[in-house]
Amino acid sequence: MAAASPAERPRLALVSLGCRVSRGDLDAAAAALDGACALAAPGEPADLVLIQTCTVTNGADQAARKAVRLAARVHPGARIVVAGCYAEVAPEACRALPGVAAVVGARTGGSVAAAVARLLGRDAAPAEAPPFPARHTRAVLKVQDGCDAACAYCILPRARGPSRSLAFEEALARLAALGRGAREVVLAGIHLGHYGRDLSPRRTLEALVARAAADGLAHRLRLSSIEPLEAPLALFRGPAAERLCPQLHLPLQSGSDRILAAMRRPYRAAGYLRVLEEAARALPGGNLGADVMAGFPGETEEDHRATIRLVEASPLTYLHVFTWSPREGTPAADLPGAVPGPVARERAAELLDLSRRRRQAYLAAQRGRQLEVVVERVEGGFCVGTARSGVTVRWPAGGEARGALAQVVVTGSDGRRCLGRARDTP
Repeated sequence: MAAASPAERPRLALVSLGCRVSRGDLDAAAAALDGACALAAPGEPADLVLIQTCTVTNGADQAARKAVRLAARVHPGARIVVAGCYAEVAPEACRALPGVAAVVGARTGGSVAAAVARLLGRDAAPAEAPPFPARHTRAVLKVQDGCDAACAYCILPRARGPSRSLAFEEALARLAALGRGAREVVLAGIHLGHYGRDLSPRRTLEALVARAAADGLAHRLRLSSIEPLEAPLALFRGPAAERLCPQLHLPLQSGSDRILAAMRRPYRAAGYLRVLEEAARALPGGNLGADVMAGFPGETEEDHRATIRLVEASPLTYLHVFTWSPREGTPAADLPGAVPGPVARERAAELLDLSRRRRQAYLAAQRGRQLEVVVERVEGGFCVGTARSGVTVRWPAGGEARGALAQVVVTGSDGRRCLGRARDTP
């Protein structure tokens, strides 16, 4: 996009809701708008607000609407652009919200940067490899979008469309550009394990990561959520392991074979557990997480107990817990056997408690270990950052700068994060 003089540049506020793909989309749009807009500082009024939305649950829809209303209050008179998944599935609801000047769906809306350019009366230039966004300490690169699966509960194929991949050499070029400014790059996708299947010649996620690691394109590489049957475990046993972060998030959803079949998931409980056990061997001491859903239609107490038993028998260290909500246009929306809301919430609470205990045990096991941490904040005399395993670490500041790498010895935890001291301090 053609650059404007500093005095002419409108101030742009950014809001990211949902997954890492959503953040990657927002970062790419912001990069394309660099030169035409100036990012508004925290607390500074904005002329434009770009909100990247999620629609994975009813709660996500509510969060999107709330974010728009809040932006209209905090930035009176600002033109609000609503983009992403909720904008795709509910465009009219978005347009009815206060201050909304444009709605850009994730699948059919076209370029977010172009929509903003039209509001500004400017021309949008083709986006190139995005620079590392200075407002972050870790970068996200979306290498895959869309999904060809047909899980009964999921609206994302409708919101995002069929699976499609970033060209192999382009993905490497963008990764290299981000890696020049970021200590860590997260590779993200809606169906990440399908990366490269639509390319000619056909490529794989394993090949992309192996090449990126061999070429040293980023100090650290992290994979976002990936389907369990597609987890590239061989990468963690080979040369790429030196750069790959030892964390995997493998969606489970249910430990009941009956419910997994109703959900149209491509595995059963025993197969999922085998993948987890193999992952634990490939990532010794690694951080293994899962998505789990409570209250899917037809779920009985025994189905719920099967999920609890699987998690308890597994090496999982944390859970992302969701309560099922009907998504119009998905097969599950019409299934009989609705679980009463209070029952679903009670089951979700039990899963959250189990996750809390698992996370606390994992944090406690880090005591005495030296962790490599990316410094994300320095405030109140303390540094806070993210270790290779994905856990948050807090320690007394000793001159570290935001974005730097630090070696921290873990001395304990507060149940939510590790506590420690810089390696060379007594």
